[in-house]
Amino acid sequence: MSRQVEPPVAVATACGWIGLVAFLCFQEFVIETARRWETAWWFRIPLTVVFGLVLLIPALECFQEEMTVRRWAVSVAVFGVFGALLVAAGIVNPEMLHLSRWVLLPAGVLYLGMAAVAGAGARDAA
Repeated sequence: MSRQVEPPVAVATACGWIGLVAFLCFQEFVIETARRWETAWWFRIPLTVVFGLVLLIPALECFQEEMTVRRWAVSVAVFGVFGALLVAAGIVNPEMLHLSRWVLLPAGVLYLGMAAVAGAGARDAA
């Protein structure tokens, strides 16, 4: 029988997933509109909404404490890769994401920390 995950772990992981949605919306609605090869609005808006909903499902499962060990492991992988990519982008070329190096590096470290928190959730759920 699986144990309950601590509420702060569940809330922190849910906030991580919501942060991914915010980053997706920022990239699509702020950065994409600043470029000349802009995707048509009738394609971009529904696609961003659908991807946002896909990312919000794990956040809702975290709040409701219905995450399985496998889903916690997916959270670890997603947050770890996203954090590593943000750190790499902050070091190599921060202009690629149109964000400051001083925003990307702390955000990357935060998401690497979120991967560790989600790992604790996986351990508690097992």
